[in-house]
Amino acid sequence: MTALTSVLIVDDEPAIRDLMARWVRALGLQPDTAANAYEALAALRTQPYDLAVIDVMLPGHDGLWLTSQLRRDHPQTAVVLATAYTALLGDDEAAQPIADLLIKPFQRDRFALAIERSRRWREQVLDEQRWHELLSTELEQRIGDLCTDLARHSADERDESETLLAMSRERAPDVADHSERVAVTAGKIAREIGAADAGRLAGVLEVAGRFHDIGKLAIPMALLTKPSRLAPGEDAIMRKHVDAGAKILARTRTLRDVAPIVFASHEWFGGEGYPRKLAGHAIPLASRILAIADAYDAMTHDREYRVRLHSADAVSEILRCCPAQFDPEIVTAFLAVLSRG
Repeated sequence: MTALTSVLIVDDEPAIRDLMARWVRALGLQPDTAANAYEALAALRTQPYDLAVIDVMLPGHDGLWLTSQLRRDHPQTAVVLATAYTALLGDDEAAQPIADLLIKPFQRDRFALAIERSRRWREQVLDEQRWHELLSTELEQRIGDLCTDLARHSADERDESETLLAMSRERAPDVADHSERVAVTAGKIAREIGAADAGRLAGVLEVAGRFHDIGKLAIPMALLTKPSRLAPGEDAIMRKHVDAGAKILARTRTLRDVAPIVFASHEWFGGEGYPRKLAGHAIPLASRILAIADAYDAMTHDREYRVRLHSADAVSEILRCCPAQFDPEIVTAFLAVLSRG
């Protein structure tokens, strides 16, 4: 059972602060108090707290603002909001990741229940953190193992491309099939654009497309085969497949040139992608092409957690996400390719 020992009480009414502090002590816990958000943040800079009980109607920055600061800088601290004015809580505020909501006036038994709910909330958060740390460790180990295997095969003068393709087909055949389709589509889009070096670009993209998801070979199978949507922490680890793929490709002799393309393949044209939040033409052209080919194929094929979309629905989604996610000029070229079948 996860311990919960330290409690920060944030309320601008001294009598209420003192009453809650007495209740906290009676439960065998250690209380500290603050009269406003600034005092609370000052206390948090001196020590971490397991729980913060925060009045919504604080002077200056209110309790919702303070809660957002805790979620950002102290994600392991459980938060209980207290208010007499529930009508002031909009849908977004009411949906904040808090352990409990106390409606003033509340009794001692209800306060004790909020403490217990906070303990359970914090236990879940810490369990998830430990799970994510295990997944991250496994990811790094698998990257190392893949690079070692690739180096060993390369020493035997086996073709690096064939070696990686064989690994992909053996460990994640669905990923391998997806990558082959993406490679074909990306090459067609490159030729459709009609750039002066379209032939060379198409050839590069056919290679990059084939290996754009090679980093998923390092992703723990628990995430690749999860039958439901990934939790936020799990999704953060899944996103590291672009880093993993770039690392693996960068360590090869013959495929290292496509590593930067793979690394930028999940950037968004509007700047909200990952891992570097590049925007517009700061994203390599090949990566912008790859992004559309990848997204379309992913949407039109079944995944562990959802069924495929019809082609028309996938196109509608791409158009909806343009230009926030996709380069409009490349979307136009993609639609021309798609119209010819």
